[in-house]
Amino acid sequence: MAEIRLEGVVKRFGKVVAVDHVDLSIKDGEFFVLLGPSGCGKTTTLRLIAGLEYPDEGRILIDGEDVTFKDPKDRNVAMVFQNYALYPHMSVFDNIAFTLHLRRKEMGLTKDDIRRRVIEVAKLLRIEDLLDRKPGQLSGGQQQRVALARALVRRPKVWLMDEPLSNLDALLRLAMRAELKKLQKDLKITTVYVTHDQAEAMSMADRIAVMNKGRVVQVGTPEEVYMRPKHTFVATFIGAPPMNLVECDVESVGEDLWISCPGFSRRVPEEARSVIESKGVRKIYLGIRPEFISVSRRETEGSIAGKVYVVEPLGSEYVVNVDIGDGIIIKAKVLGLREKMTPGDKVYLKLDWSKVKIFDYRTGEALA
Repeated sequence: MAEIRLEGVVKRFGKVVAVDHVDLSIKDGEFFVLLGPSGCGKTTTLRLIAGLEYPDEGRILIDGEDVTFKDPKDRNVAMVFQNYALYPHMSVFDNIAFTLHLRRKEMGLTKDDIRRRVIEVAKLLRIEDLLDRKPGQLSGGQQQRVALARALVRRPKVWLMDEPLSNLDALLRLAMRAELKKLQKDLKITTVYVTHDQAEAMSMADRIAVMNKGRVVQVGTPEEVYMRPKHTFVATFIGAPPMNLVECDVESVGEDLWISCPGFSRRVPEEARSVIESKGVRKIYLGIRPEFISVSRRETEGSIAGKVYVVEPLGSEYVVNVDIGDGIIIKAKVLGLREKMTPGDKVYLKLDWSKVKIFDYRTGEALA
């Protein structure tokens, strides 16, 4: 078992709070991703788990054992860095075997044991024919595999990765993403993976922790954070294009509550009304993903009028940017265009109201 728990973890650098009371529970064998923008605290959190940093508050447990102030070598974790950190003067074989040689007596290994382990992990990562080369003779993808092999050869309980694919070109990143996920599932190693790339997180993770300003904003499966964001930050950080957010007022009309937005209005559904009334909210963000909006030249009941601002072709899909007035642009993602649309054309948007989310304008928290 290799469950990881962070309980009230805080890390400060001077007056800057890099990690702010983080609580996380990472399951045994899980591929867990820390996702967020630069400076959000995700790499510091990873370094705290690795033992490269110590927290100012809280504690860290691996397998139920408190490792908060233990040295990295005593945690049985292995880390893969963004820049691979390979020794240029050593062969691939020696790079992979380096840690085993350092701890040979402690681990009770013979030279034959080390050679056997290195060849075993090299075959697993399909680099067995590169063992005699130096890092400078390898491509970026090959260097990345060597870094992975060096981490795996120790047979750690926990695998920590700090943006290991960020130095690869786009096509190779896609290929390595799939390979890395399959490798982790085959080995069943508890993995914590740091990235700022939401597509990478969505495609690889079992669960994602979305971080911002040192705090964990939401933890969930890729589907949960995408379809049911708990905060406007999550709604706009995840998704390409991100969720549309429109500022709207909440108004009482007779016995009903209405959402009044630029260009359209709608009665508040009963399931959302009690939440809005209990919190006394009078201003909200109405949110909807671009793929849940259709675009047509024909007006239908409940459609929203607007003008095409710009059309972005994305191969099989198009993102149609529509100005609905007051400078508010709504993005709709459509699979192919039946009719050519150019800037200035009058169009009508139809929202799938079952997919609409409501957020508190003041706090950004999801209401319904």
